[in-house]
Amino acid sequence: MENYFFMRTVINWLAEPLRFNRMLAITMRVLASLIVPFSLVTFFKAGKVIFDLPASGILGGIVFQMFFVVAIYAVVHGLFIRARNIDALPGGDYNMFPLAAILVRAAGEAIAAFISLVAVGGGIYVWFTGKALVSILNPPPNFFPLFGDTTFMGGIEFMVGGVLSAILVVVVSYLVAEGLQLLAEAAVRMKASGRTESEPSEPTLSSEPSLRLRSGTGP
Repeated sequence: MENYFFMRTVINWLAEPLRFNRMLAITMRVLASLIVPFSLVTFFKAGKVIFDLPASGILGGIVFQMFFVVAIYAVVHGLFIRARNIDALPGGDYNMFPLAAILVRAAGEAIAAFISLVAVGGGIYVWFTGKALVSILNPPPNFFPLFGDTTFMGGIEFMVGGVLSAILVVVVSYLVAEGLQLLAEAAVRMKASGRTESEPSEPTLSSEPSLRLRSGTGP
C-alpha cells in the first residue's frame, strides 16, 4: 500500500536542497524559454500596427521592434544566467535564503532590462509617429511605467522615466537580495555559536604543583 502513497517520496525528494535547487533552475529555464513564443504574439501584433502607419512613422515602428527584440533577449539570457547561479548553490542549512536572493535579483534584472530597453524604443516611436506606446504595445505590462505625452518632449520623458524606473527596480531588488543574504549569514553564525556553547569544555590542569617545585617549597 505504501507504494501508492507517492507524496512521502516527493516530500523527501524536495527536502534535499540540491535537488530542490535543480528543480527550480530547470523551472526558470523553462519559463525563460516560454517568454520567446509569448513575445512573438506581441511582436506580430505590433507589426500589423506598424505597416498601417504613414511612411514617416514606419521607421519609428521598426526601431521599436528592434529594441523590443533586444529586451526579450536580455530578459531570457539573464534568467538563464541566474538559473546557472541556482545550480551552483552548495545547498545545506538555510538554503532558501540565498536561493530567494538569487530569485529576487533575477526578477529585478528582468524587469529592469525590459523597462529600460522598451522605454528607449518607445520614446523613438513617439518621436516618429506622434502616437502613445499603447498604440503598438497594447496592453502594456502592468509593471511598465508610462510617462509623458505624444510630443517630442513627451518621448524624452518616456525614455528618461523608463530608464530611471529600471534603475530603481535594480536598486530595490539588490537591496532585498543583500538583506536575505545577511539573514542567511546571521543564521549560520547563530547556529555555529550554539554548537560551540553546547560542546563541553575540557578541564584545565592546575599549574600549582609546578609552581611549588620551581619555588622549592613542597609539602
